[in-house]
Amino acid sequence: MQLTSILLSALSLASTLTASPVPAEKSIQARSAAGCFEVTQFRNSGSPHSISATVYLAVTDASTGLAATCSAVLSIQPSIVTTQFPTVCNDTSVFFGFEYKPGVPGYWLTLAHLYNGNQTVDSGSVWMGGDIRRYDNPSGNPNGDFDYLNYPAEFSVGYNRHIQELPTTTSAAGSSPTA
Repeated sequence: MQLTSILLSALSLASTLTASPVPAEKSIQARSAAGCFEVTQFRNSGSPHSISATVYLAVTDASTGLAATCSAVLSIQPSIVTTQFPTVCNDTSVFFGFEYKPGVPGYWLTLAHLYNGNQTVDSGSVWMGGDIRRYDNPSGNPNGDFDYLNYPAEFSVGYNRHIQELPTTTSAAGSSPTA
C-alpha cells in the first residue's frame, strides 16, 4: 500500500517536471555546407645534421580569401612531427593538428578556420598514411640522414562549414514604462 502511494506521488511529480522547448527566438540555428582547403608546400621531415623536425604547410580557401601557413618544430627522434589540434597557425583564426592514430594506423591532418565573429567554422581532416622514408645523405655522413613522411606537397582537404546563428538581443535599457 505504501509502495503504491509512493509510486503514484513520484509519477505525479515527474509529469509536472517535463522539459519545455526553448522558444524559437532563443534557439541557436545551425547550417552546414561543404568546401575545400587547398594545401601547398606540405612537408613533415627531419633536417640534415639536426635532431629537429618540422611539419609545415600553406593553406588557402578561395571562397573565404583564407591564406595562412601552419608549422610546428620539435626536437625528436624519429623525426616526424606530431602536434595536437588545435595548434594555432600564423593567422590566429586558423588551427591545425597533425597526429598519429594507432586505431587507423597513420597520420591525420586536421584543419579548421574560425571566422565571422566566431559564428562560422570550416573544418576537415585527411588521412595521410604512414609511409615513413629515410633520406640518405649522399655524402655518406650519417648525421645528414633524416626521416620524412612520403606524401604529396599539394593536396585538397574537404571541409564541412558550420554556421551558428546566434540570436540577437534587444536591450531594455533606456526604455521607459508606459502607463
